[in-house]
Amino acid sequence: MQDITSRVKHNVPALVLTLLGIMQAFALELLWSFIVETPYLFALTWQALLSWLQVSITLIGTILVWVSYATNVTRFLWVPTMQEFVMPFAVGLIQFSIIQMLTVQLIGPWMVLVAVLILTINWIAHSTMRKARLDGDNSEFFTGTTTADWRDFQLAIGSIALLLVYGIYEWVFAPFNAATLSILLITLGLLLVQFRLMAVWWSRSVSTKPSKD
Repeated sequence: MQDITSRVKHNVPALVLTLLGIMQAFALELLWSFIVETPYLFALTWQALLSWLQVSITLIGTILVWVSYATNVTRFLWVPTMQEFVMPFAVGLIQFSIIQMLTVQLIGPWMVLVAVLILTINWIAHSTMRKARLDGDNSEFFTGTTTADWRDFQLAIGSIALLLVYGIYEWVFAPFNAATLSILLITLGLLLVQFRLMAVWWSRSVSTKPSKD
């Protein structure tokens, strides 16, 4: 039984990471196709500006999905659950739907889906860290560290709440005003901050012991 558990710990996360990478490649191909097949993106218009912000948010979200799982796979071992076999397909479905809605006319439901994607990114990171903490092979990293609490997810919670509330408002009432630009800029900034935080925690984990997971 120990041999089976060991094989699962070493093989399944790498397998899931490979499948997740394939999904990200498809998502990037769809995103690139949207860019080259959408003429108004290359005009100096309000619609083009908003669409480029949507494209940027989608691209960074795609990268964050990969980074959040890849950084944990390369650092830790854990016993995976069945949800990890399903996760790449769920993430792919969300990303493909986001790319299909890359139009200003559908910006409300697009925001809602981006909120779901941000939730998924943080769920992937947190769930894998929780399982890694339970495995003795990772004791060097987790010994003496405190578990994450809701305060560690304030940035993600704020991003999700902002996108959900305004996305539903846009979806139902479709006001589409200057506030839309502000929401997109804030979302882009929050995703960049989250990417920066992941980079900081990666550096700390491979050099000195961090204080939280």
